[in-house]
Amino acid sequence: MTLIIYFDKCRDILNIVSKYQKEEEASVYQIETIEPVSFLAKLKNETVNIKKCNLNLLNYDKIILISSLWHNEVPSPVIRFLEQSTGKIRNITYVLYNKNGEDKPDEFDKMDRILNLRRNKSFFVTLNKKTINVRVYQ
Repeated sequence: MTLIIYFDKCRDILNIVSKYQKEEEASVYQIETIEPVSFLAKLKNETVNIKKCNLNLLNYDKIILISSLWHNEVPSPVIRFLEQSTGKIRNITYVLYNKNGEDKPDEFDKMDRILNLRRNKSFFVTLNKKTINVRVYQ
C-alpha cells in the first residue's frame, strides 16, 4: 500500500498530489496546522504546531512526501510531522516543489536526518502550464 502525505494546499501542490495519486493508486493524507500560518511565520519558517496523524505509518509499504519549500527550506509543519514520525516510516520518497524553480538537495538530507532513515528516492518538481518537470536526486 502507498500513502501520499502532503503539505500546502496551493494549486501546484494539489496538481502534483493528483498526478502521484493516480500513478500509485495511493491513499492521501494532508499535514494540517492547528492554527492558520501567517506570512511572517512562513517567511521566518517559524515552528508551527500540527494536528496529530492518527494513521499507522508502518502499515504502508511506500510513503511519498510532497511539499513546497518555504524560502528554500522544508516548511516547519513538515519538519514537525517528520519529528513525530521518526521510527514509524520504513520507506519514503520525497517530492519537493520550489516555486522559484531552484533545487535545494540539502533539504532531502535534512529530512533523512530527522527520520534517521535513508530515503528511497527524491525529486524536485516544477510546473509549466500543464507540464510537470521532474529532476531526480539520490
